[in-house]
Amino acid sequence: MKPETLQSILEENTLSTVSKEKLQALYTNISGKEFSDLLDANGNQYVEFVQEGGGVWGSALVGYLYGLEIFGIRFLKVAGTSAGAINTMLIAACKTKEEQKSDVIKEILFNWNFADFMDGKPYVRTTVHSILNNKNFIKINSILAIVLMIILVAIPFITPSETTLRAKLLFLVPLIPVLIALICFKKFYNDFRKHNSGLNPGNAFLNQMTEVMNGFGIKTVAELNEKFVQKEHKMNLDYRYGNQQEYYNNALQNIEEIRENNKKHIDETRYKIFYESIANNNYYKDNPFYQLKSEYIVVTTDINAKIKVELPTMANLYWSEEELKHISPAEFVRASMSVPFFFEPFQKTINKNDDSVKYAWKFWMNTEKENIYPVGVFIDGGSISNFPIDLFHDSEVFYPRMPLFGVQLTSNSDLASDKGKTSEQIMKTPFSYAGNIINTMQGFNDKSFLTKHTFYHLYSIQSVNCGDSSWLNFFMKREEKEDLFNRGFQAALDFLNQFDWQKYKCERMMLSMKEKKILKEEDTKTVG
Repeated sequence: MKPETLQSILEENTLSTVSKEKLQALYTNISGKEFSDLLDANGNQYVEFVQEGGGVWGSALVGYLYGLEIFGIRFLKVAGTSAGAINTMLIAACKTKEEQKSDVIKEILFNWNFADFMDGKPYVRTTVHSILNNKNFIKINSILAIVLMIILVAIPFITPSETTLRAKLLFLVPLIPVLIALICFKKFYNDFRKHNSGLNPGNAFLNQMTEVMNGFGIKTVAELNEKFVQKEHKMNLDYRYGNQQEYYNNALQNIEEIRENNKKHIDETRYKIFYESIANNNYYKDNPFYQLKSEYIVVTTDINAKIKVELPTMANLYWSEEELKHISPAEFVRASMSVPFFFEPFQKTINKNDDSVKYAWKFWMNTEKENIYPVGVFIDGGSISNFPIDLFHDSEVFYPRMPLFGVQLTSNSDLASDKGKTSEQIMKTPFSYAGNIINTMQGFNDKSFLTKHTFYHLYSIQSVNCGDSSWLNFFMKREEKEDLFNRGFQAALDFLNQFDWQKYKCERMMLSMKEKKILKEEDTKTVG
């Protein structure tokens, strides 16, 4: 980053005083760093980027994105769920890959009134607003209901009755609120069933997202794929050390260094097979971009097929090739952010007679035409994978060309619960017990992957603390969005300041060698 660029950023009104002070303090160190071996003509460095879902916390993701972009970091591969899916789609659709995109995305999110996305019955918005603005809303109303019932039950006993009929009528008084409650519950239940078990149809969000994509000149999935998905030399990138055999030579040299530094822990037979396979790999000798491509992925969950769905990678399970030439990629995001019960699940009827659909079901599900499901029913991808960092993990990598960056979202309450609970706290009530079971199952795919690959915790992932903000606060004001933006921005600076590209490459190669059983896991320091 040039000094004049720094000065213009410091004049940015959205950045807080703390953000500006941190930027000034870390500017020199970060500006002189290498973050990737893939560069464009402007010197921008390219990475893979995964963003966690988090409801309306998307502004924190944009702040993190902004922190990366001002130091010349750009994105070849992007993925995300829910809020992360929104940002992923905007990154893919907005401008060219060389240009900075966070300013445009920030204005989109800041100008959105999230409350407009609650397009269900008016009482839904009113109730949610009341709950968010009063943490004791449910408790207070429960107490009031109990007190009211006690008073109504006591009335027949404390009120003198001159006739038997009057006494009987008084004993019916407590049934009045019960009757009213039953009527209200029936209406609520009927509305719920009528709207496919979702409080909000989600059409307002889909329309808004479609409008934004249209504004970028992207009206169909096919158009977005043509714009963003590129391969090898068509991406117009350069390898840091030269575009001939330099990548190949560096890889061999660094693999040999790892062997020399870990002689006691190397399985020589496996190492010899591994090294010879690389030394004889003619594809990489003159092409440092071999098998390199740009892509975007949003994650959702199909509760009919009971699978995690990666879009557009697995899109042909639900949309034919012809349909992808006509539907907006906003539909993918709508499928990813369908919070169960809060939004209606997104549904897609499947044309099992289409050749591309039949092929996809055979390829992905090993399913013949007659057994293809009639419809896809999508809910929030976070129910299975809220932080899909495993998408870009390649066990065949022997020498990294670019790093994988990931950003997760948390809050003060999440941090408190992460410290662990006593068995008494977990089993305190059936509700607390059930809640812990659900939390364990939610995102199990991500947690399982990261437990086995702690490398990413150490070298790739940064968390943004969103404070006391609620991920369901659809009534968020601009000041709150700016606060989240600054939290994300500061987290990005912290991550860039401590990132070591050379160490990342070394540890990533050791991880690959350990996965191939070349390095003995039990007595090497390399992480999982």
